[in-house]
Amino acid sequence: MKPIVGLTMTKSDKKYSLNAPYVQSILDAGGVPLCIPFGVEKDVDQLISTLDGLLLTGGVDIHPHFFNEEPHLNLGEVSLRRDQVEIALAKAALKNKLPIFAICRGIQLLNIVLGGGLYQDINTQFEKEPLLHNQKAERHEASHFVTINSESLLYKIIGNDKIAVNSLHHQAIKDVPHVLLITAKASDGIVEAVELKDYPFCIAVQWHPEEMAVAGDKHSKALFAEFIQACTKYKI
Repeated sequence: MKPIVGLTMTKSDKKYSLNAPYVQSILDAGGVPLCIPFGVEKDVDQLISTLDGLLLTGGVDIHPHFFNEEPHLNLGEVSLRRDQVEIALAKAALKNKLPIFAICRGIQLLNIVLGGGLYQDINTQFEKEPLLHNQKAERHEASHFVTINSESLLYKIIGNDKIAVNSLHHQAIKDVPHVLLITAKASDGIVEAVELKDYPFCIAVQWHPEEMAVAGDKHSKALFAEFIQACTKYKI
């Protein structure tokens, strides 16, 4: 039996949407993707019990009220409904030790759920001048490098302490809680990956490996393969 992986979506103009590379990357790695709509907050325990893994996808900004801040002038589009359902899903998944893979917005949401915060706009709030993190190249193309902690699961999966990644964000995590291990940073100091300590599988990255995986990038494909392997083992 292939593992069932829940994927979060966004909604606008009365339509749900999800970039196809998320779905394709799960399929290519051997999983069965299940897209999760808004409005299931009261049923998350039942929903999580049917899943073998959770993929927290990228998308719009997270409302700053969830990390006790007022909105910054450069805050982008937000979606309270999406924030509410994803926070509920993440909490239920963590409670059940469900394998979690969090991407871009996903790493930010995970950091908030565990008690951390965000730079609402790194170009104006980060302590030093950042790199270009919202690249002008195509989505699947690498933009800048990240340095990976050699003691991390991320390093074991990728097998390299420095890789080139794509970059499509203007927010980033800050005040990282002690339960998270920082596993990768960009050269400007922006946190690019974390993983949850003492947890079967919980990796979060700021870049978009789904875009690079469908374009054939071996490191990105390895991340999805390891995630699906963890999902396969979850209920055994």
